[in-house]
Amino acid sequence: MLNGNLKQTTVRQLFSRIAAMGAGLAALASVSNAETFTATDVSFRDVTGTIEVKTTSGDEIDVEIRQGKTYRQITVEEKDGLVIITGERWKEDDGTDCCNTRINRQFIPRDGRELTTGEPLDEGMFADYPTIEISVPYEGNVEFVDARIKLAMERLGGALKLDACYVYGETSDVDEAVIGVVHGSRLVMGSVKSGLEIDVSGDADVRVADASMVDVDIAGPGDVVLGDIDGMLDVSIAGSGLVRATRVDGPMTARIAGSGAVLVKAGHADKLKAIVDGSGGVFFGGRVTQPDLRLNGSAEVRMDSVNGRINRSGSGSVFVGGEKVAK
Repeated sequence: MLNGNLKQTTVRQLFSRIAAMGAGLAALASVSNAETFTATDVSFRDVTGTIEVKTTSGDEIDVEIRQGKTYRQITVEEKDGLVIITGERWKEDDGTDCCNTRINRQFIPRDGRELTTGEPLDEGMFADYPTIEISVPYEGNVEFVDARIKLAMERLGGALKLDACYVYGETSDVDEAVIGVVHGSRLVMGSVKSGLEIDVSGDADVRVADASMVDVDIAGPGDVVLGDIDGMLDVSIAGSGLVRATRVDGPMTARIAGSGAVLVKAGHADKLKAIVDGSGGVFFGGRVTQPDLRLNGSAEVRMDSVNGRINRSGSGSVFVGGEKVAK
């Protein structure tokens, strides 16, 4: 039988060992590793975590991984000049690709056309996952496939591709971009020098500065806000999505099924084509040349001024300079 002092000593030793084991596990969870590769492009696949992308004038890619509260398997390899960073597949996927069905063209009505700001960031979730700091050449390309990420990226002279299931964060200017985000995402971008494609599913929010050519596709109540566009704007909306632009100088096409809307504050649409089925609308606060309008339901098109003949069909309403145009 243990006496009182021996019992206390034994208990203290036991708790000391447990504390030491806990410290060891915490150290393991926070372990970091760094590698350097001679490459220009990087691809993140099935990665969940915080991603910080910095750009350099060099020709190497530096990768540093710091584990979160829970250890997660991350592999890094280089193949033919491409650095591939791979995480764990989503547990809730049941072996399927989470992004295969993300654009389903399902009509999701939303009262009004107020701008969303996406869902609040789940900081707690990201604390459990790794933080990956990566330095890439300025002219390199950065790709994300099937990712859940909190993103911060510096100015990039190459292309950014986001084929992701969830993105929350911001990027600086890029040369070109293909952006695919889903419900709850919120992404703020700088200017895009050349082509920009945006694919939004669900209640997500994408904001971009200026661009030269933009193609937007929204399924649901997503929001896209754009700056000045010196070139083509092509928009397709299924649902109550909203696209806003400060200015467009170039041809513009809008296809809307539902209550979605496209609003352009100023500019010159040298050719405007609008196909609206439902209660959606196209509003162009500038000059339009030869508009081609196919409006069904209670669809509406408003233009500040028009050059040339208005070609229209359907039951929708057309306004020029605030005055309704008779059929």
